[in-house]
Amino acid sequence: MVTQSEYWNGNAGKKWASLANNQDTLLGKLGEVTMDSAGLSPGQTVLDIGCGSGGSTFEISRRIGADGTVWGVDISKPMLDIAIARLTNHDIGNVKFSEADVTTLDFTNHSFDRAFSRFGVMFFEDPVASFVNIANSLKPNGKLAFCCWRSLSKNEWFELPLNVGLKYCAPPNQVDPHAPGPMAFKDQDRINGILLASGFTEISIHDHESKLVVGPTPKIAASNLTDVGPLSRLVQNSDNHIKMLVQTELEKQLMEHVTSRGVELNSNIWIVTANKG
Repeated sequence: MVTQSEYWNGNAGKKWASLANNQDTLLGKLGEVTMDSAGLSPGQTVLDIGCGSGGSTFEISRRIGADGTVWGVDISKPMLDIAIARLTNHDIGNVKFSEADVTTLDFTNHSFDRAFSRFGVMFFEDPVASFVNIANSLKPNGKLAFCCWRSLSKNEWFELPLNVGLKYCAPPNQVDPHAPGPMAFKDQDRINGILLASGFTEISIHDHESKLVVGPTPKIAASNLTDVGPLSRLVQNSDNHIKMLVQTELEKQLMEHVTSRGVELNSNIWIVTANKG
């Protein structure tokens, strides 16, 4: 079995790094809505978990100001290379990045006011161990905030492309629904149980539904949705002819979702906050 470190430092990590700007455009607003629930304020110290290419980290940096500090950590070197290059280009003094696994990272000399993650926690191989270590990183009265995807059926931007792909490709092998992956935290009760077992209190879990602009045109949107998400995994071993058929059919269906902002599809996430116990 491929570990998460191997996955995110292999071709998948390189692909996500190459799509950093697209992903920040696509997911940035959802991260910002989650930050609104985190209680960020000037001068705070913040841990950004699964920071990827740094989009969320830089937004946190803006919110906490020059007197605050934010530490972005991720296991993917390809994505961190993008984050560090962005940091160098913009000369932001209150940000640092590290290639590290938050599950085992030594926080002895660090104490954070807030821990945040934009779609990173679903990939934990041992969620309780990860959240225990995150809790240990927080100051007394410190707060955790993260967002994660709800079920496939509540996320049109996942489900519609996948259904198109299933017309041309064999269904994927069944996997443990709790295995690391985009939908691993779709179950509200599971999230609550993991956080309680990790020592968190005052847990709040609420849904947030919104439209995602998945591309400016159906053609570009179809390409974007073939590059990431469930469809990308479904077609990754298909030949170019099949991929072209999928993309053409997807482009056709996306024409029904064109608005003045571009191609819009429904999304639904959990926004989760909890306090250190």
